[in-house]
Amino acid sequence: MSVDLRTAVGAFALVFLAVVGVAAVGGVVLDGAPPETDAVADDHWQLDSVEPETVSEGGEVEMESSEPSNTVVVHLGGAAGGIGGGTSILPIEDGDAPAEADVGTLGGVRRGVAPLTAALVENGHEVRFYGGSVGGEPLPTMLSDADAFVTTNPGALSGPDADAVESFVDAGGRTLVTSDPGGAGALTDFGSPFGVYGEAGYVYDMENNDANYLSVLVEPNGPGTLTEGVDEVVLRGAAPVGAADGSAALATAETSRLSTTREAGSYGVAVRSDSLAVIGDSSFLEPENAGRADNGVLIGNVADFLVTGPTPDVSFGPEAGPGGAAPPGTTVPPGGSPTPTEPTDPSGNETDSAGDATA
Repeated sequence: MSVDLRTAVGAFALVFLAVVGVAAVGGVVLDGAPPETDAVADDHWQLDSVEPETVSEGGEVEMESSEPSNTVVVHLGGAAGGIGGGTSILPIEDGDAPAEADVGTLGGVRRGVAPLTAALVENGHEVRFYGGSVGGEPLPTMLSDADAFVTTNPGALSGPDADAVESFVDAGGRTLVTSDPGGAGALTDFGSPFGVYGEAGYVYDMENNDANYLSVLVEPNGPGTLTEGVDEVVLRGAAPVGAADGSAALATAETSRLSTTREAGSYGVAVRSDSLAVIGDSSFLEPENAGRADNGVLIGNVADFLVTGPTPDVSFGPEAGPGGAAPPGTTVPPGGSPTPTEPTDPSGNETDSAGDATA
């Protein structure tokens, strides 16, 4: 069967025109404006809406006191020489004026109190470190010549050392104790004679914080030497502390909660009882935190507190052994010096000076 050439060409032309027509109509449809749609919410992509709020940077640590040279003993509950081969806390040299203290070059456990100790040294005061009752100078001997005492770890004090510090506080020795979460028992054991105690757990705040709910913001609970000029302080790990009279130098906002109960409320984190000051956090003393908010003002106030006041009248006896214990063969009467005791024979009878047993 043959196909006429003209018929085939005509059919091809019709198909071609049909395809072109459809494309043209489609082009007209595509040229129309697309339908309107609701805008996608993208507020969560804006950095200024997701960046956590932080506090402002404060100023330098400054002291107002013009007291003459005082001696401050510092106990950190760690190795006296620092951890990991850190350098000495302060490059103190012999001479009339104290050497400059550069906190940027400090290391080891002593770095944690560098802003405080640097301020003391720069203002003409002497800082001495106590590393524990094993080796070195006994704490009672050091406190006999001291005006103030600082410990960032009261739980690391031995029983005799804690007794020596209590006697020091009783005699008017200015003492700062910082107690982090987990140290409530040790703080209560130490502070109960002065009406000071610690509470278990830690305080956190989901609203009033420095970019982290554990970095709570606290404010003065009233006027006082520790809080003069302080509007707001950042504590990186706040432990609640209290006093028998219910007073608190620093307290959290009502939005904070206690980890052990989850109850919201304002919690005291700093108290003062005469010559004893207790703050439920040691991190505010660290160089990286000293410049946050008014932490530097608080540190300066603490330094002034440590060196302001009469010299404590305390004596532990010249022959006190390590940690304040009496040497063998002596006893320490309350408030007195070690005195010899009469020797005894194996039967338990006392002997006279010649060694003869007496009834």
